[in-house]
Amino acid sequence: MGGVATIEAREIEAFLAVADELHFGRAAARLHLSPTRLSQTVRALERRIGAPLFERSSRRVRLTPLGDQLLVELQPAYQRLHEVLVDAQRAAGEQPQVMLRVAFANSLPESTVFPLIAACMAELPGVTLVRYVYPGMQHRRWCDQQRDDVYVSWFPAEPRTLGLERVRFGPPIAYEPRSVLVGRDHPLADRDHVDIEELADHDLLHPPALTQQFADAWTPPATPAGRPLRRIHALTGTYMEEAIRVVLDAGLAHITISHFSASAIPHPELTLVPLTGLPPFRLASMWSSTADSSAVRSFAQLVARTGARHGWLEH
Repeated sequence: MGGVATIEAREIEAFLAVADELHFGRAAARLHLSPTRLSQTVRALERRIGAPLFERSSRRVRLTPLGDQLLVELQPAYQRLHEVLVDAQRAAGEQPQVMLRVAFANSLPESTVFPLIAACMAELPGVTLVRYVYPGMQHRRWCDQQRDDVYVSWFPAEPRTLGLERVRFGPPIAYEPRSVLVGRDHPLADRDHVDIEELADHDLLHPPALTQQFADAWTPPATPAGRPLRRIHALTGTYMEEAIRVVLDAGLAHITISHFSASAIPHPELTLVPLTGLPPFRLASMWSSTADSSAVRSFAQLVARTGARHGWLEH
């Protein structure tokens, strides 16, 4: 009994973050910790409880049956604790600062993220913004969880047409042309640009299976002229890291966003070739319909206005 009583709030927060992300690196970024520190914190909790809460391997992290049980019982209690503290602040006559957690896709460069953060700090004084990095192409996972966060990421078409359920969307923040990601030994690697009609002659990586509408908007089954595109199913998940490996190993071409940060595509054997003939990607905010609030809507409108001020909506 004494061991349970000494469990610290940071250990609970660490457990909930890893249980949500099922990835220590992403959970660490979310909590602004190093992966080593986060792992030590989770192991400290496991020692206090007396059994593993996660099964870890080099390829995946998943909850043990005990971890599953703890998550089911702990998550609503943790949320209730937060609500009680807010109620106590109100009862004491203090107006609590609204905290808004915003996840930015890891493909977004700092030159995009920083102006959005700066605008929020200047124009939303009643909101404390907590930013963290979240993997791109996780729209479906976001939809399947009840979250109070906002996710800023790329969409291949108007978000409301992509079959994503239980979520709401903000106005577009930016438009970005498409490119083709290929290895440097690919026949298209040395081209100044390539048209979508030409891609009918090459094998393409089929987009991650988020929804059929999402996949078809990302890489259509045929060109505008009706030529079928050879989309190859070669992914087991939805992470960009796997797409990069498949492009290199299988020699495929992958339709993607032109504006990547250096950390998103770090491999020297990859190159981006501008693509014509398809509409641009759009950057927008997305949040769970259960998390709709005035703070979330104000954020979505503000970042859209910020994008317009910077000329990011011109295409």
